[in-house]
Parts: sequence; C-alpha cells; structure tokens
Amino acid sequence: MRRPDERKQPQVASPLFELSADMRTTAERRRRSGRSHLSRYVREAVAMPEPALTTRTPDPWMASAPLLTGMDEVGAGLLDSLDAMQRVAAAAGRGPLLINASPGTGKTHLLTRRVAYLVQELGVPARQCLVLAASAPGAARIRRELGTLIGREAASITVSEFDDFAAASPPELGHVFIDDLPRMPMRLFRQVTEHRGTEADITATGDPDSALCNGDPAAFAAFGERFPQAHVMRLSRNHRSPAAVLVAASQVVEPISRVPGRLVQPERPALEGSGIGRYFAIDAEDEKRFVEDLTDQLTDMGVAPEELAVIGPDGMSVAEAADGEFRVVCLTGMTAEDWPNTAAARRELYVALSRTRDLAYVSHTGTGSPLLADVDQGLFSPFGMVPQDRSGPEQPRLL
Repeated sequence: MRRPDERKQPQVASPLFELSADMRTTAERRRRSGRSHLSRYVREAVAMPEPALTTRTPDPWMASAPLLTGMDEVGAGLLDSLDAMQRVAAAAGRGPLLINASPGTGKTHLLTRRVAYLVQELGVPARQCLVLAASAPGAARIRRELGTLIGREAASITVSEFDDFAAASPPELGHVFIDDLPRMPMRLFRQVTEHRGTEADITATGDPDSALCNGDPAAFAAFGERFPQAHVMRLSRNHRSPAAVLVAASQVVEPISRVPGRLVQPERPALEGSGIGRYFAIDAEDEKRFVEDLTDQLTDMGVAPEELAVIGPDGMSVAEAADGEFRVVCLTGMTAEDWPNTAAARRELYVALSRTRDLAYVSHTGTGSPLLADVDQGLFSPFGMVPQDRSGPEQPRLL
C-alpha cells in the first residue's frame, strides 16, 4: 500500500533515444519492490568494465563544423563552429537576447562568438563591450577565445567575473554580455541594468536548472520583467555528454525542472561509450580503493588529473565542479543519507552529471540513494558486490 506522502511520478519519455525492453527497469518498479523484498537478494562480485573513452581533444568545439551548410555568408567564418540554432542566436541583431539552454549546449561558446561577430561584422566598438562571467575560469576562457577570434582588438573588451565587478557600469559600456545569468547576484543585476532602457543591447545565457539555490534564480527571473521585448532562444543540441548521461540527468531533474518539457538531443551517437558505471561498495574503505583503482586505470589510459572530477566526501563539491567540464566524473558516497530524495539533491546530481564529457561513475555502500532508483536501470553498468535477485519458483510450505 502506498504511503500518503508517496506520489507516483508521471512517466516521461526519454527525449534522447528509445530504451530497449530489457532496459526498462523503471523507478516505479523499483519502489514497488521496496525494502520488504531485500531478503530476496544476494550479492555477487562483478568485475569493473573496461572504461571506454571516446573523446580525444580537450575542446571538441574547435574541430567542429557547422551543422547547417549554405550559411557561409553569415558571420564570415567567425560562426563556423556553431550549429544552426547557435548561429542564428549569435548573428541576431542588437537588443535584449536571452539564451535559455541546458549544460553542454554551447552557451559560453555562442556568447563569445556573438561578441566577436558584433565587433567585427556589425561594427560595435570593442571598448564599448562588457562581458561578465560567473567565475574566474569562465572569464579567463572568454578572454582567451576572444583573443583567438579577433586578435589585439580583444584587449579593449572589458571581461570580468561577477565578484570582481564592483564599480558602477560606465555609460560607454553600452553592450553587455552575461554568461551564466542564473548565478548572478541580484544586486549586480540591478547595477548593470538599472540605467538601461528596455531595448538595451544585452545578451545573457543560462540554465535555471543548474542554479544551486532554493527557488527560482532571481536575476534570471528578473530578466524577462526588465526586458519584456527580449528575444528568448533555446538550444537543444548537446555537444558534451554521452547519450546515457543525458538521459539520466533529464530523468533526475524532470520532477523539479524550472524549464518543464525542455528536450535535449545528443550530438554524439547514442551508442557511443558505455553506460554509467555504478559501484556497489562493501564499506567506506572499499569505496576508497575503487576510486584509487579507477584513478590509476584512467591515468594509464592518458586521462590527466584535471580531467577527472571525484565528487564526494574526500573530493570536490558539486559547486566546485560546476565551473568545469571533465572527461570523467565520479560521484562517491551516494547513500540515501547523503543524497536524499529532495529538490536540492536532485539539482546537485543533475549538475554533477552534466559536467561529463566521456564517462560517469557513481558509487555507494548499502542500497544507494533513492535518486538512483529514479533513473532507468539499463543506463547503469553495475559492478562490485552487486545485488542479484535470487527469486525462483516458490517452494511449497507446510501449514
């Protein structure tokens, strides 16, 4: 009998690819099996599958070609690494523009090319451009890419991270570009926009689902109120993560999404790489050994230390990982106690998975977080001491 606070979640079709019948172990089926059937399971040792690395370069964007051909006249080469929807957004005219898109869809890449396009193709003076990024690494990336795109002219563009931009925006900085708007403090949003009209030339990007805060991100929600005539564009093509990771992230965030119904399509083939590795650890020490073995194995395969994110009690936090992307993401300590079925935990798991370029792993002792039960089990590659269903024909009993 269902508990009063247990509500059945609606069935949501995978936006990425159709799962085969033998992969459809749904969250509802897992919940129905429940704790009352734990005695039916035994644990069986399963070896770790060989990691299947697929990406080779640290920045897959630089070698990418336009998705839509026949648009060479737009952007004069500056926009060649953008897909069709990105190119439309980057080449849009002046005025308020909001790019609402999930992680891995190329928001920062698009924003940087839009700045370069407006400067070189539409004649916007570089000294009048202000670019604000949520973090120091984000600001450094934008400076570097602008320098590659437009050379010495990029030095005249003001690029700053949110925390360092304290002075009032000078009037001459009439063209504003904000990367990761949901993370912008409301105080800074007011400071940057209060003296600008509703038709101001301001471009902002962001994913409200990635904001690790309670309630809607204030600055993101305020953008539409401050600029009611703004064009809003959504990007749906993910250029970063394998399909299995995208499906899992979508299933985790769907019940609490701030952008319900948003679809994401993988740029990479659906069958590329393997599923999400799930390690069933005996105890905390066993879990530490797993992380050490995984790190050694990845190092032997050429994965640099900075390309591996170990998130958990002995590693980095989700907030620390949120500013980067990694070939391999490993989430440790995913127990029911530390990862309960709450909106905050769901959002953190969504953000952590979205950082993945190649492989994702989760590990835990015991039965694991209930959030893992809300992911189609066919997306996991279980190993370690894996629970196995030992149910068979029921034996007759004497009454």
